[in-house]
Order: sequence, then structure tokens, then C-alpha cells
Amino acid sequence: EVPVSDFILTGRVKMKYRGGRIGPVQAVLARRLAEADPGRVIRHKERLAYVIVATPGITFRLRDCVLTPNELLEQWDAYTIHSAYYITKHVNAALQRCFGLAPYHIDINAWFESCPKPRKRLQHWPITRSGSSLMISSYFGSDICSLCGKKCKAQGSSRVVVCAVCREDPIKTTATAFSLLNKAEKEAKEAASLCNSCNGCFEDASTFATLKPVSEKGRKQPTVVKTSVGILTPIANCICIDCPTTFHRHRCREAELEARSTCEALALL
Repeated sequence: EVPVSDFILTGRVKMKYRGGRIGPVQAVLARRLAEADPGRVIRHKERLAYVIVATPGITFRLRDCVLTPNELLEQWDAYTIHSAYYITKHVNAALQRCFGLAPYHIDINAWFESCPKPRKRLQHWPITRSGSSLMISSYFGSDICSLCGKKCKAQGSSRVVVCAVCREDPIKTTATAFSLLNKAEKEAKEAASLCNSCNGCFEDASTFATLKPVSEKGRKQPTVVKTSVGILTPIANCICIDCPTTFHRHRCREAELEARSTCEALALL
């Protein structure tokens, strides 16, 4: 799996563009950030980091698909990396300059279109959107067993499912599920210790992407506490995108959530 840090692009932002044009995608992102927070104004010719995410539909405008890396990490359930954009515009373009010369004359784009595409992976992250802004992918469940990796029957909109073959041996299944959870928590703790020694703040596995409890008032009961939905922002004490530990902790947190959901599906927690 390619880390998110490999998809980060940077672009220089200008204060004004010739002819009153909107400018490239980084200029659109800088304008949106300034409108949301007047104190976050990008200076002239400052380079701004951004990522291109996938949006529903066949046709899309590129300026509507640009996010900051921190926005992508926080809303990991709602957005995915636009792999087709990076492949066609960056990877294939570089390969075409090499293999398009004599004696090869290979059309990389045509070769890419004829190749079978891998299936998109479901991302395990707390739901950060609600209502009409909820992505349609949240209503689809996984049909891949979390333990053996084989295809099985999906259970509604659950993103974690355990096949019937694995459930036949409860002892082995329980040991495997707890082993995955123990491994994920251990890696998250080791990554948090690196941040603790660097920024001087208290860091452990629970300080990254902490679940946010949501409570609603009902008619019959004065207060009905629902399950945790979403995460607290910022997702950590240090969210430096130049540090690889930030993205490593994000992967560890997602693996921990997936392993915990697997244990809950087996009624172990």
C-alpha cells in the first residue's frame, strides 16, 4: 500500500493571475482556506501542499477535488486518493516519454486502459459526515473476510465481515483476531513514543484520531447518548505533513480500528 505522503503535490500560489483567471488548483485551495480562516492567508509565491481526491460521477472539475493533506487524513472515510488522475497525468506521462521513443513506440495510456483494474479498498475510519453529505460508499459493506482474505457474503453495511469457514474454528479465529489487535496497538504505541520524544507532549495510541462522542436529546428521555461518530480535530498534537510518523500513525490507527471491529464482529469485545 502506497502511503498518502507519496501523493502530496506542491504548487506556487500568486496573489493575482493575469486576466482575472481563477488560477491552478493550488490557488483555488488557497482561496478556500482564506475564506474559512482569514488568518490563514497564503503569501505571494508560497508553495502550498495539496492532494487530488476522487469525487462521485464520471466527469469532474479538478478544482473541486483538491484538499490539504490534513483534510484528507481527518475525512479518510469520505475521500479516497484519485488514483486514475495520478496514474494518467503523472506516472503514465513519465513512462510515455521513455517507452514512446524508438524502437518501442508503446502507447502507455492505451496499455493502461486495457489492463484489469484492482478493486477499491474500503477504508476503516469513523464517519465524519452526516445527513445529505454522507458518501454513498458508507452504505456498502465489505465482502472480503478480515481474517483469511477470501470473498464471502457481506453483512449489510458492515465494513468488517468474518466468513463461515473461519467461524467453524472459534479458538483459532479468536487467537487470530486478538493477535491482529495486539499487533496494531503495539505499532501504534511505538509510533506514539516517537512523537512523544519529539514534541514533548503526552502521546499514546489514544491521542491520535480520538473518537468524538455525540449526544442527542430525545423526546422520552432527557439525554440519549449515541455511539461515537467522527473524530476530534486536529487529529493529533502534531500534524506536520513533512514528518513520515504522522502518516505512519494514521495507518496504525486505521489498522487498530479494523482489528477492533473484527473482534466486535466476533463478540469478543
